[in-house]
Amino acid sequence: MFMIQNWRMLRHIAMVMVAVMGLLSFVPRVEAAFVPNAGMMAEQRTADVDTIQKALENKMVAERLQALGYSADEVNQRLAMLSDDEVHSVAKQIDALNPGGDGVGIVIAILVVVLLVVLILHFSDRRVVIQ
Repeated sequence: MFMIQNWRMLRHIAMVMVAVMGLLSFVPRVEAAFVPNAGMMAEQRTADVDTIQKALENKMVAERLQALGYSADEVNQRLAMLSDDEVHSVAKQIDALNPGGDGVGIVIAILVVVLLVVLILHFSDRRVVIQ
C-alpha cells in the first residue's frame, strides 16, 4: 500500500514537472544590450584611429607601405573611408598583435612545471642524484 502511494505521488510530481517545463519552453528568449549613443561611438572611433595611427607610425610599417607604393596621404585617405566597424576591427587586430612575444607566460609555465616535478619527487620520496 505504501509503494502504491509513493508511485502515485511520484507520478503526480512528474506530471507537474512536465507541465511546468512545457510552459517554460514557450517563453521567448530575450536578449538585452547597451545601445551606444553617438558620443560614445565618436570617442570609440577616435581611440581606434589613434591606435591605427600609432601602428602606422612604426618605422617598419611605414617602410613596408612605401615599398608597396602607398604614400602617407593615400593611407590616411583610405583610413578616412573606412566605416566605424572596420576601423574598430582593424584596431582590435592591432591590439591583439604582440611583437616580440610575451615571455612572461612562458616563464610562468616553466616555473609551474618545475614546481610540479619537485613536488612529485618530494611526495614520492625519490631523489635525483647528479654525478
